[in-house]
Amino acid sequence: MKMRLASGIIAALMLCGCGHVRDTGSKVSSSSSGEDISSAAEVSSAVKADESSQPREVYVRPVMPVNLFQQQDILDRAGDRFYLLTNCRYPVYSNTDVRYFPTGERFYEALLEELAKAEETIFLEYFIVKDGEMLDGILDILTEKIADDVDVRLLCDGFQQNDAFCEEMKGYGIDCRLYREPDHVSINERDHRKLAVIDGKAAFMGGANLADEYINVDSPYGRWKDAAILMRGDAVRSCTELFFEQWERGAELEKSGVYIGRAEPVEAEGFVMPYGESPYDGEDAARKIYLEIIDSAEDYLYITAPYLNIDDEVENAICSAAERGADVIVIVPGVPDKLYMELIARTHYERLVESGVRLYRFTPGFIHSKLFVSDDCVATVGSVNLNSRSFYCDFECGAVLTNVPCIADIKADILDTLAECELITEDKIIPLTPGEEVRAAMMANLNGMM
Repeated sequence: MKMRLASGIIAALMLCGCGHVRDTGSKVSSSSSGEDISSAAEVSSAVKADESSQPREVYVRPVMPVNLFQQQDILDRAGDRFYLLTNCRYPVYSNTDVRYFPTGERFYEALLEELAKAEETIFLEYFIVKDGEMLDGILDILTEKIADDVDVRLLCDGFQQNDAFCEEMKGYGIDCRLYREPDHVSINERDHRKLAVIDGKAAFMGGANLADEYINVDSPYGRWKDAAILMRGDAVRSCTELFFEQWERGAELEKSGVYIGRAEPVEAEGFVMPYGESPYDGEDAARKIYLEIIDSAEDYLYITAPYLNIDDEVENAICSAAERGADVIVIVPGVPDKLYMELIARTHYERLVESGVRLYRFTPGFIHSKLFVSDDCVATVGSVNLNSRSFYCDFECGAVLTNVPCIADIKADILDTLAECELITEDKIIPLTPGEEVRAAMMANLNGMM
């Protein structure tokens, strides 16, 4: 039942237009080896690498119709194993091992270990990169790798970092670029992604940036709780592609296809779909993924959300899940990093609690992880917040996991976290004052319009 549910979630995403499709020109296979069915070392591109593996020069995604019915015979042959057998923008991969890290500290330890193993390339894309103990530890390894001729690239958001920081990184030998400095009209279209790709074979995604608060060296908001995953295997191809989408936006195009396809298959259970969110494509991929997981929940739906600025459709979906009998848990921060975001979140508390949602406050501090897990069969981890900025205004990334063993670790982490949380019951909901209601309404709208 759970296997069928997981396949239904991803199939529904394709039918609702979550991503463009790719034309690989290759035959579809249903081999038992668990290879990516759209098989091909290439990831979506209008200009494909030829048989001699010549690098591609540009990334242009054609829009083509998806016809799942033509793939039904292969779905039938796949039996209990789930395959998404369409050429979509965000392919679903098997042959991918996934590890889950329940804290920023655990993520940092694993990141250092993987960086130290790098032999050819290190690609880092982070919204926030700040001086401190965390960055010092990373730079120690990066300088060693640069001395060994490893290609090290760092892509930072232009709102959080400036040219002086970029020049400092170049002084270490790092090829550093800023993505779009904000202009006087808008601070939208920020690169909010958190992504690291090493040798094209291992990739990290999650909520943690590269700054000391994420590993609790600095604690401006109490204890910081974050999360991340490490992928090894075929799914890393899409992670490499996501990096170059942004890298090439910030400067002249270069031949980058040579870096895609270095991923080595790893024998592992389940399926992984790395995905990106962009304000330019009009797809609202992350929002649709979240809604599909919510709408498909039968037994339980667990969510951690640092920011709860949701529209009526998302709120109704969460409430409906609880009302139809699913155990719905939502964990929000006890110590917010932005007071106006707490005001916005509080406007949703009464409706959620009345509908049967178990709403918890993480009392030790700020929970920054962006997690969805449901029914022991599907989860998503990434940089996407439950707010309009992530859904419509910024560049984001994440990964959908179906029937992957570490889904059990994500579920266990959320349930363990409840021991440090306070249940928000109706009698504990403090109504907003008229002034707070006005501020919340104004900021909820401005949050997606700046």
